[in-house]
Amino acid sequence: MLDSKAIETLSVNAVRNSIVICPILDQFIPDNDKEPSWDGNVYIYNSSSKTKDNLKGRLPVQVKGTENNDFLKEKITFSMETADLKNYLYDGGCMLFVVYVSSDGMSNKIYYAQLVPVKLRMILAQAGDQKTKTVELNELPADINKRGSVFLSCLQNCQKQKSILDVKLYSLDELEKGGLIESITIPLSAMGEKDPIEVLLNSEVYMYAKIKGTTIPQPLEMLSQSLYTKEDVSQPVTVNGIKFYDGYSRIKSKKETTVKIGSSFQITFPKDESACKINYENSNKLRIIAKDLKFFLACLDAGQFEINGAVFPMHFEAGNFNNFDREQENQRLEFYCRAVQSLDILHCDSDLNIDELSEENLRNLNRLSIAFVDGEEVRNLRKDIPFVATIDIGPLKFALVFEQSKENEGSYRIYDFFTKEQKVAFENENGEMIPTSQYSIIQAKDMITLSNIRTEVLLPSFQAIKNREIYERANWFLLELLDAYDQSGRDDFLTVAHDFASWLIKSVYIDEYVSKINYYQVIKRTRALNIMEQTELWGMLSDSSTPRIGRVGIYILLEQWIPAMQEYTLLSKKDKDSFVKFPIIKLWSSFNVQRIDEKNNL
Repeated sequence: MLDSKAIETLSVNAVRNSIVICPILDQFIPDNDKEPSWDGNVYIYNSSSKTKDNLKGRLPVQVKGTENNDFLKEKITFSMETADLKNYLYDGGCMLFVVYVSSDGMSNKIYYAQLVPVKLRMILAQAGDQKTKTVELNELPADINKRGSVFLSCLQNCQKQKSILDVKLYSLDELEKGGLIESITIPLSAMGEKDPIEVLLNSEVYMYAKIKGTTIPQPLEMLSQSLYTKEDVSQPVTVNGIKFYDGYSRIKSKKETTVKIGSSFQITFPKDESACKINYENSNKLRIIAKDLKFFLACLDAGQFEINGAVFPMHFEAGNFNNFDREQENQRLEFYCRAVQSLDILHCDSDLNIDELSEENLRNLNRLSIAFVDGEEVRNLRKDIPFVATIDIGPLKFALVFEQSKENEGSYRIYDFFTKEQKVAFENENGEMIPTSQYSIIQAKDMITLSNIRTEVLLPSFQAIKNREIYERANWFLLELLDAYDQSGRDDFLTVAHDFASWLIKSVYIDEYVSKINYYQVIKRTRALNIMEQTELWGMLSDSSTPRIGRVGIYILLEQWIPAMQEYTLLSKKDKDSFVKFPIIKLWSSFNVQRIDEKNNL
């Protein structure tokens, strides 16, 4: 057993010895120092030339010693008097050392804590009225450069935080919500380390915010010590020369590096060079699992994979695969790959959550695979399926053509509605069958919900019909497109709506005021109308042939709300009912039908 004076002497000597061997550090830590709260100072220089001109700064230090033979811990806690902690705060920070000294005095281990003002304020806030508070310390690095970096970092943050003794410390969330941040900096100081990522991972890191209206950066909370960095690396990942991915992610933390390939597969390499760990966890997303599972099974079969040509052996025993049934997984993979292929054929790039699919959804996926991958009849279906019908798979809905087999009852050839050309006609008031586009039956709600809609085929289908009635049909379809855009915000609907409007404005079979109003309301959804366009609309208002319902629309386009309201109130009940269903009403932000109607007792 050692007495307290021996422990103190051995502890101070250990700290002094650890400092003097670092080329940029010097110390003045006297024996039996009686100064309250402090034991001396460490001087930090810009280089090994320890001159006055080269002095970077001075750090007060406190050294505590305790008899302890457990040198295996990387972190310890030590109880400190809050009076000392307050003194460190008012002095602008301190480096605290706790030295474990063996019972025979022959061995020791040094732990340190960077007690910078932000950390001290946090510790004291947690302590409240307590006389003591435990402080967490880390083992002092054995590497000289890393040891020097500890002092550099502590000095830098102490200097930057001297001005915050009594000011309010804002959180990052507070400043972001208030829109007060001009910039964020994370200063790093290191000795002999060229990789800033390594410095970031192995240092106590603080953020400083440049707040609007201030000149001095404001220190924020200490960043988590479980920091990690993620880097996306563009190098091909292959198995036996077959490429599966264009790159991978490399995730670094203080203790390990993880290589993540795809969304499901990762290899973790501990920094202590112990055995790597392989982990594979199936995704619940159809497209992801089809790709990732294919890669993983290929790795197991080949016993390796390659990154940019470098070979990485795959050891099955390195992972936890006790419940991994390779035969079953191969069967699942075949089903998923066929399902993905079916979606691709239907021009659907959406994904599906496998866990959320019902048994009927899974059967429908299989039916699509039979129809579109195999190109075969789908058997055992209802006998009364309409020629054009939809099929649901979770949140996805597909418009399909069902062509019933003549030989097998309940069997159908199934086609994509948007690739299978169909002859469609409607009966006019004279009882004549007039050809029209097969897509004229589609409404806005269908456009929004259908997963296989192909907007590029819509206009050509209408243009291919050679009769005057098709223009009216196309005009109504244009309005459905605008309605679909207003509900969904999908740009592809607005793009094709513009194509329809540009085509219809040239037609002599559509009232000029109708085609121009519809054209300009498409434009209005993309940008403000220019002077020439506004002039044309004003000219239409002066044309006596423009009906009142058209004048309402023109005033809306010109954002003349009072005249628009005046004209609207003069419409018949029938025209009002029609007008409020037109997409142009969405451009009248102040429009309120009920208020207007009540005002006019309608």
